[in-house]
Amino acid sequence: MNLKKLVYSKKKIFGTCLLILNLLSFLLYLTVKKSNVVILNDNVDQKRIEEKPNSSKQLSENDSQSLKSVNYAIKEANDSKKNQCALIPEKLVGRLKIDTNSSVTLEQIENENKNLNITNGGMWSPSDCVARHKVAIIIPFRNRDINLKIFLRHIHPILCRQQLDYGIFIIEPIQNITFNRGLLMNIGFIESLNKTNQRWDCFVFHDVDLIPEDDRNIYSCPEQPRHMSSAVSTFHYRLPYETIFGGVSALTKDQMKKVNGYSNMYFGWGGEDDDFRARIIASGFQVSRYPLEIGRYLMVNHPKDQQINPERFKLLYKAKERFKFEGLNSIEYEIVEILRFNLYTKIKVNYDQNSILNKKYR
Repeated sequence: MNLKKLVYSKKKIFGTCLLILNLLSFLLYLTVKKSNVVILNDNVDQKRIEEKPNSSKQLSENDSQSLKSVNYAIKEANDSKKNQCALIPEKLVGRLKIDTNSSVTLEQIENENKNLNITNGGMWSPSDCVARHKVAIIIPFRNRDINLKIFLRHIHPILCRQQLDYGIFIIEPIQNITFNRGLLMNIGFIESLNKTNQRWDCFVFHDVDLIPEDDRNIYSCPEQPRHMSSAVSTFHYRLPYETIFGGVSALTKDQMKKVNGYSNMYFGWGGEDDDFRARIIASGFQVSRYPLEIGRYLMVNHPKDQQINPERFKLLYKAKERFKFEGLNSIEYEIVEILRFNLYTKIKVNYDQNSILNKKYR
């Protein structure tokens, strides 16, 4: 046995022993602990688990952290036996035909994707190899149920063929407050990390009405922020203008932190994507894109129900001056409810428009 194999063998034995000790310690901890044990059950009709802030029926923070540590140790031990997934996934098919049938139900979509073994909350990872990318798909949402069904029907098979470790997060504001796409993206970034023990290293910010038409459009994060929807059907599969950054974009966790996320100040339609691009350029990054024949998206019809933001040009004028002080580091919101469905996680939120706009950082 050569030296390299001997070192690997010792590391493997040590890792196995450490895993066994962690499991025994946790089981002993649960045995002697006098607090109640709570079993969380799925609601069969709604197919979800509800979380509410300050619930007394949740594991204590120490229990939760211990459980996460054990689960992580188990996953690390299992992953150490697997090879990394192929750089170019073998099951990609290229150009796709999009079915925009609006009568399909979520139950039908779940049955169609049953063989994929998607876990509760809309999460998946390959079982036969270690994913190269851990990706959170963040979708700002309101009153787009038909679009969401079409999106879910297509996106899960695509992401599975791309062999990603991924999760889908729908961020929805309560009714009777103005829609703020950038703010919802920031909330999705923060909460997708908080609710999964910092699992993700790549984030795809995605409009729900855009469906990828080519699975070679890999949902990963390169060295530079990526504008993924470079060829959209409503623009005749061409760039409407060179600096566009709307629709679907991808950034790493570190890139997102460096640009301080999206601006929180764009209430209503328009401006937040151009502001986001300004932050990216001001932070020293460049925008990357797939070729037009790869970055193709079908825009599904939807009602035009958002009011245009009349302040967007004023905000854009000072975007570069404001971005270091306004964004992720100044965000204000409240979680109302977290719902884990079979195909996605929905996070309902509330925020105060006046409080956000009246801050002194413009």
